[in-house]
Amino acid sequence: MLFTLGNPKTAKGEAAGYLTAVLHLAPARSSGAGNVCAKASPGCIAVCLNTAGRGGIFAKGATTNTIQEARKRKTRAYFANPQAFEQELCEEIAALERKAARMELILAIRINGTSDLPGLAVRIAQRFPHIQFYDYSKFPVWRMARPANLHHTFSRSESNHAAVEEALLRGVNIAVVFSTRKGQELPATYLGRSVIDGDKHDLRFLDKQRVIVGLRAKGRARKDRSGFVVAA
Repeated sequence: MLFTLGNPKTAKGEAAGYLTAVLHLAPARSSGAGNVCAKASPGCIAVCLNTAGRGGIFAKGATTNTIQEARKRKTRAYFANPQAFEQELCEEIAALERKAARMELILAIRINGTSDLPGLAVRIAQRFPHIQFYDYSKFPVWRMARPANLHHTFSRSESNHAAVEEALLRGVNIAVVFSTRKGQELPATYLGRSVIDGDKHDLRFLDKQRVIVGLRAKGRARKDRSGFVVAA
């Protein structure tokens, strides 16, 4: 199966009535087949959530695991035959929609869990106009023609300040990773906008507009010194 269900964060969405499915590819150039994160900064690549949770559990002395290898296989399949890959995605989405109906939940799809391919998300979302899609992206997606059922949150990095300024002017929500100590709250505001807690769930299409989506640094991000993570 290409999609992942049951991610601890996306599972929180079930309380709100949503079944969330996420596609995880091998980020940036880590698959050896091509780059799925063309806008990723060095800081973003260094602290990518690809190694968070079970994806970051390695046997002693190992440099990979079954989850990482599965993501690489999926990414290589995408580059080898994009049309066949997209068709398989669509077949899985149709099956997931039936599963969600049996569970009496609403299906939500995130195409880019550990990748940033907004064009792929647009094409798939266009084929399922009745399903809610959402993503985070470092691309200026407000310049793209996007279907109404695809929601994007812009992702800040240490090197995309100009794009952040443009997103602010256009009223686009911006995801920002903050360095918070245990028990420390996220800042109330950042860049003149209210900060909401983006760790409560992953259903970004439910967020109010013109906010900063605050995310707490996790895993490798706790040791970031690039500027990708903002001091709380």
